[in-house]
Order: sequence, then C-alpha cells, then structure tokens
Amino acid sequence: MHFKRSHGLFQFAIEFYANISPARRVQLDKKPPVEKKERRALLWDILKKLAVFAKPYRLLIIATLVLTALGSFTAQVNAFVLRYTVDTLTEIATLAEPWQAGLRMLGIISAVLLTKEILSIFISFGQRFLVKKIRINLSRDLSQKIIERILTYRMAFYTSSENDSGKLQTRIDYGVSSLTSLVQNFFIDMLPLFANAIVALIIMFSTNFWVGMVGLIIIPIYFFISQKQARRLQGFRRQMRGFREAKSGLVISLINSISVVKSFVRESIEADKHLAIQKEMTDNQLRIRSIGFIYDAIKTFIEQIGVVVIILLTAYFVLKGEMTIGMILFHVMLFQNVAAPIRQLHRIYDQINNALTYAEGFFRYFRRR
Repeated sequence: MHFKRSHGLFQFAIEFYANISPARRVQLDKKPPVEKKERRALLWDILKKLAVFAKPYRLLIIATLVLTALGSFTAQVNAFVLRYTVDTLTEIATLAEPWQAGLRMLGIISAVLLTKEILSIFISFGQRFLVKKIRINLSRDLSQKIIERILTYRMAFYTSSENDSGKLQTRIDYGVSSLTSLVQNFFIDMLPLFANAIVALIIMFSTNFWVGMVGLIIIPIYFFISQKQARRLQGFRRQMRGFREAKSGLVISLINSISVVKSFVRESIEADKHLAIQKEMTDNQLRIRSIGFIYDAIKTFIEQIGVVVIILLTAYFVLKGEMTIGMILFHVMLFQNVAAPIRQLHRIYDQINNALTYAEGFFRYFRRR
C-alpha cells in the first residue's frame, strides 16, 4: 500500500516537473501580422468589434470629443500671450512713463492666463473623468462577456496545455487591459496631442507660409525615427509578454503542487527556475530602456534643429520689418505643440501592437465553438 502511494506520488511529480519546466524564450505564436495591409485589416476588424462594446457609451464619447476640441484651442493661449507680452513690452520701453501701461499689461495677462488655467482644469478634469468612466465600463463588459463565453466551452478546452490556468488568466487580463488602455490613451494622450498639433500648424501657416512649412517638414522625419524605434522595440516587448505569461504559469503551477516540491525537497531548484526567468526579464527591460534613450536623444536633436531653423527664419522676417520680435517665441511655442504628439508616436505604435497581439487572441474566444 505504501509502495503504491509512493509510486503514484512519483508519477505525479514527473508530470508536474514536465509541465512547469520553463523553455527559454518560448515562441507563443501571438505575433501580429507583418504586412501593412494585414495589420490595417486586423486593426480595423478589432476596432469594429470594440465599437460594439463602446456603442452604449456614445454620448460619453461625443462629450469627450467636444472637450478635446476646446482643449486644443486653450493649449495655444500661452503662445499668443507670450507674443503679446514681448511686443507690448517693446513698445512700453520707449515711453517716458512706462509704469501705468506696464501695470495695465500685467493685469490683462494675469486675467487671460487665470481664465485659461481655470478652463483648462475643468476641461482636463471632464475629459479624464469621462474617459476613465468609458474605460471602466468597457473593462467590466469585456471581462464579463469573456467569462460568460469560456463557461460554455467543453472540458477539452481547459485540459489543453495551451490553455493552462496561468497562461489563460494572463491572456484574458492583458487582452482586456490592452484594449481598454488603447481606448484611454487614444482619448487622453493621442487625440488631444494631435488636435493641439493640427491647430498649432494651422496657426503657423496663417502667420507665415514658410514657418509653417518648417513645422510640416519636421513631422515626416520625426515619424520615420519614431517608427524605427517602435519596430526595434517590438520584438523585445513581445518577448516580455512571453516572459510574463511563462512566469504567471510557473507561479500558479508551483502553488498548486507545493506539496510535491516539499516532498522531494526541490525548493532551491524551483527558486533557480524563477530566478532564471526574472534575470531574462530584467535584461530585456534594460535593453528596452537603452534603445529608447538612444532614439529619444536623436528625436530631441532633430527637434532642436527645427527650433533653430524657426528662430533664424523668424528673425529674418523681423529684420525685414515683416514681423515683430514677439513672433520668435510665438513660433517656437507653436512648433513645440506640433512636435509633441510625434515624440510619443513610438509609444502609440507600441500600444497598437499590444492591442493587435492580445486582442486577436482575445476576440478569438468569442468565435470559438
């Protein structure tokens, strides 16, 4: 009797260690499509499916878009105030009694900036509150729908090694998280930045065609560098997701079979297995950071070139008498608003990749029979 019990425990231990032994850098077959047409088709398909869940909250989305439009105009106020301040001070400096005019100018500037800041606070609060509400509701609906769906599957689904508890949980959690994060980042980060950039670029073209062209020419260069950065980091980020899934699966398997580990005194061996994955995750994170710093430095250098060109070009028109001195800072601040969304393009590109990677497998659960 004792021999049978020991033999059964030994067989269980063999199966346990066969299941939890981690393969290093395992390919999880969740790569997003490489071809641009395939990527666009998949992204459009995911957005259509996500729109079904977002449809009940269309009024919240419309209100968010209205607040974004208002915010894109208030973001340009500082540039106009700075232009007015420099030009007015230049005129006041030539007066015999400049103090009265200076106090009046300070009163106008203070009132405008205070009003702008109050409006910005309410717009930003309303925007973030509505987007958070959309994200929370979407997360709830997606999570509940996927749970209801997988409860209808047969037992063969749960016994498959591809659907181990750790992997399945991580896949569902990251699927919901990536989709809702994409929605939040679109409305909080992407949309306001691009709206500000478009309005700033229109203003630059309205003041001077050539200054506007400088801002427009810098955008493709920024886009090219950011796209290179996103593609370079894509493999590292995908590998990091693989490490997270493997680590989650190992932890859950370890907890479920801790009695076997204790019986065979394998604590140090299990600790080494987890340490190996943790070291690979650390090395991967350091590579991501180092590559990001290099590309960020290149983009900063390109931005500074653009700033110098705009200053020189505006100074040329100032010397010709076609512009005032305040236009120099005015154009520089507008150019920074134009460049702001391009600086974040690699992060936006990564978020779309995350959504494509996890959402494709996530929505596959809805089609499964």
